[in-house]
Amino acid sequence: MKLVIENISKKYNDKYAVKNLKVELTPGVYGLLGPNGSGKTTLMRIMTDILNPTEGRVILNGEDIKLMGDKYRDILGYLPQNFGVYKNFTAHRFLMYMSALKGLDTSFAQRKVDELLDIVNLKAVSKKKLGTFSGGMKQRIGIAQALLNDPKILILDEPTTGLDPKERIRFRNLISDMSKDKIIIFSTHIVSDIEYISKEVLLLKAGELIEKDSIGNILRNMENKVWSAVVNENMLNELNRNFKVGNIMRSEKGIEVRIISDEKPLPKAIIEAPRLEDLYMYYFEEELTDEQAI
Repeated sequence: MKLVIENISKKYNDKYAVKNLKVELTPGVYGLLGPNGSGKTTLMRIMTDILNPTEGRVILNGEDIKLMGDKYRDILGYLPQNFGVYKNFTAHRFLMYMSALKGLDTSFAQRKVDELLDIVNLKAVSKKKLGTFSGGMKQRIGIAQALLNDPKILILDEPTTGLDPKERIRFRNLISDMSKDKIIIFSTHIVSDIEYISKEVLLLKAGELIEKDSIGNILRNMENKVWSAVVNENMLNELNRNFKVGNIMRSEKGIEVRIISDEKPLPKAIIEAPRLEDLYMYYFEEELTDEQAI
């Protein structure tokens, strides 16, 4: 199975949300990283055939998804960033309703709904109304509905939002287990959620793909760019002005800082092994304005 993003662009007036993006995906988990406004959600909506690109196309096994129609949607699972529920529906009824919208056989849907409620740890509250659920519980219902049709292509936009650490680990393990025969695209701001399960990471910046590689290879490119040092308050202010400063921890020794820099930032700075958080800082430290965000 191969999903090809072929020269996709999406333009609003004179601004590109996604620009000339091309990539090939095969079964496995792909982490989609980028700051707000980098084009992640726009790209995912194009891949789900919700949004039409200005240029380019999405091709599955040699066939344009626009021409596949329901045949494509039948193998697609999608969790949007802002997932809504019917507050007066119980968890069980809501998933049965979503199963009907997906055209699933009732007897199959009944078994699948029970299975998924157990997987997302909501079986005990399956008869409770969704209006009484916490944000994390609603997010788990969203994850369950994306899996109802056992999709071959699974697109998840910020799926771990609202989940506690234990739930996030449970979800990561589920996604990793499923990925052997599925293409899974996983957008997140929480880099630890994709650090251990991603086949490759796609880095988006200002609508363009700036890197696609395994985490190991990308981090090797970051070698000799991550430093640590112990500084005082005045030195910290100076570092913040001149460098990208990651973690800051105050201790009895002073202020321990992690610095991202191509050059040695201080005479006593020590080289550190790079982590995915460092990579995020290296590429995406700047804040976007509201006008830039799409």
